[in-house]
Amino acid sequence: MHIFTAHEDDMVFEEPYNVSGRRIFPWPEAVEEPNWGGAWVDVAPGATSTPHDHDENEMFFIVEGSGVMRIGDETRRVRAGETVFITPFQDHDLTNDGDVRLRFVTIWWGGSDAVARDRAKWAAAFGVTDPGPAAAPAERPTDPAAPAAPADPAAQTAPADPAGSPAAPSPAAPSTAAHPGQVPA
Repeated sequence: MHIFTAHEDDMVFEEPYNVSGRRIFPWPEAVEEPNWGGAWVDVAPGATSTPHDHDENEMFFIVEGSGVMRIGDETRRVRAGETVFITPFQDHDLTNDGDVRLRFVTIWWGGSDAVARDRAKWAAAFGVTDPGPAAAPAERPTDPAAPAAPADPAAQTAPADPAGSPAAPSPAAPSTAAHPGQVPA
């Protein structure tokens, strides 16, 4: 039997988040690290967790205490027995405006690191090379009136010169667009 504890003396202050917590993974003697994370978290009386955002979905399961949850421009009171869902890239924080600790369990999933680990795991299982996110279809233009990029980048041409003579084809510029969580090449 494996038992994970999050008692008072198990908690570690995480300065970047201004909370005390205990991350559930890695837990090598019990569970192979899944493609989601989790932690027990305490917000001290009078404290606010550091506002932040990230590329994962996240849920807070409030198990003790109460406070004010902020996601973007919206705030709501929360208390034990309630669950909060936070979508990716939403700035959020949790304020404990009470006089006892505010404790919650958080889980997060779907971020770029987890997706990359999952792709690598399945590629290895099937004995294939993961082509990575670069093999994904190109992004659509954000302006619907914008012309679509030609299928053959070599077919791109520079504008004609003022005298009206046709321009020579120009080499395609490398893309700087990135999908969320992807660093441009």
